[in-house]
Amino acid sequence: MDNDQTIHVHEGAAGTHEVFHGDGHGNGHHHHHKQSFITKYIFSQDHKTIGKQFLITGIIWAMIGAFFSVVFRLQLGFPDASFPLLENLFGHWAKGGKLDPEFYYALITMHGTILVFFVLTAGLSGTFANLLIPLQVGARDMASPFMNMLSY
Repeated sequence: MDNDQTIHVHEGAAGTHEVFHGDGHGNGHHHHHKQSFITKYIFSQDHKTIGKQFLITGIIWAMIGAFFSVVFRLQLGFPDASFPLLENLFGHWAKGGKLDPEFYYALITMHGTILVFFVLTAGLSGTFANLLIPLQVGARDMASPFMNMLSY
């Protein structure tokens, strides 16, 4: 195998010179720094990664909203029953294992707010807008990837 390295100089626009080291077949060594978890997944500017962030966050909030739904429907389905677990979870808002009426209404409000704003709006719209629209129009990424990252 021939290990001869050649230098290729390519004159670009406005007299600039680009120097390539390699064997003439485009096999030069390119050094890329290794991205950490934070730079790759948290502060990513890739529209597909941001779409996945919206999807995962939407799923987490959907589970929280579903939990609230189960709690207030459990109280609604068995109004005379006492659930000591509720007192362990919610403290003085569920004394004796029964939900306080004001906390019951608060759970319904939090359930609806979470599902509308965090799941439907951010979760579904954010996921599909970031993931699918650039792919549908044939773009490589969103028009402003940094602002898209900040939108998450």
